[in-house]
Amino acid sequence: MSIQALKMTTNNFSEDFIFGKDGFGIVYKGDLSVTLIAVKRSISGLMGQNGQQEFKTEIDVLRKVRHRNLVALLGYYVDGQERLLVYEFMPKGTLGHHLFEWESGNAPPLSCKQRLVISSLDIARGIEYLHSLAQEIFIHRYLKHANILRDKDLNAKVSDFGLVKLATHNKMSMTTQVARTFGYLAPEYASNWIDLLF
Repeated sequence: MSIQALKMTTNNFSEDFIFGKDGFGIVYKGDLSVTLIAVKRSISGLMGQNGQQEFKTEIDVLRKVRHRNLVALLGYYVDGQERLLVYEFMPKGTLGHHLFEWESGNAPPLSCKQRLVISSLDIARGIEYLHSLAQEIFIHRYLKHANILRDKDLNAKVSDFGLVKLATHNKMSMTTQVARTFGYLAPEYASNWIDLLF
């Protein structure tokens, strides 16, 4: 995508257009004619070698997978130190916001039924596709409430694919680097460890 279009849609990356932040960058809300977008601008000083690799991995994975429960990458821009990722806009924010910060948004807490739909349908379908149904199989490795985003209809979509790993048929390769998310381990890791023991 052109840098001119991205600067124009974010008013030259104005603070007024900031929608969120994460460890490697700032997310801006933008409007390309009739399409709302989220532009993640990486902070080059914070990226380092790991951040550069995660940026590349995110592009590589999202160019190969499409699913209604995975956040879609619409484009990207790379030039010198400037790194931009353009996603579909998810106006209802993170699942974490709906679980832990709902009072600040003057919204009711999620009902048990809503929580069940999010976890057993939306998230599970996205991860199932990624882990076993896509043409190339990827293991997410960074699943947490901050990486589950909700669209205008409150459907949940999995995001943040920087730590995704391409699964191979070699079981040993699956155990070389464990997921970084505390409290989450992709089931593919656990089943392959068990297979290796017997």
